Amino acid sequence: MTYNITDEQLNEIVKRAVQKTLEELQVEPVLHEDAPVYGKKNKDINISIADDDLAARTMETMSQNLDTQNNPKVGIFWYSPVNKSLYGVVAIDKDSYSKPNAGGGLITCKELHEDVWKREYRNQKYKLNGVGPYIGDYKNKPRGRVFYSPEKDTYYIMVGSWINDNPEAVDIIVDRYDLKDCKVEVKISVHWEIGMGWENR
Repeated sequence: MTYNITDEQLNEIVKRAVQKTLEELQVEPVLHEDAPVYGKKNKDINISIADDDLAARTMETMSQNLDTQNNPKVGIFWYSPVNKSLYGVVAIDKDSYSKPNAGGGLITCKELHEDVWKREYRNQKYKLNGVGPYIGDYKNKPRGRVFYSPEKDTYYIMVGSWINDNPEAVDIIVDRYDLKDCKVEVKISVHWEIGMGWENR
């Protein structure tokens, strides 16, 4: 049997099917309020063809990184117990920082969970018809951060007690942040408990 439908009709069918499935799975509805606007608006940005010198320098810069793709990383993530996977990952080569940048003598990425969540929420809302993992408050999902201590040559995976119910997440985090050959410690701390954030310190 063949049906002739427009793209608009197909999109509506898919949207209804997804909504029905999410309701059956009892997934929280997507918030319908706009995420706050942060940062400055981009001014007009010029698009042009790179000259030969710039093109050559960019290729040279990238080639310097060919052998460093599996370097240990630091950063932030959320964990999906349903999918057994990470999302919202920011993973930065720890050697990108020449010295501790996070206070306390530690190295981590500069991004905050709250800001990454707001950005991804907007992307999900406008590009994916609101379908995706960025539902509700950023604190209400399992999350964590990877730090590096140069003093102890140790990577700390900071998480909430949610890790006790999801021990498989440790291997997933170690693999994603290329920490297989590193000294790693998993630490539970109140800041990364579900529902906790900066206002709870």
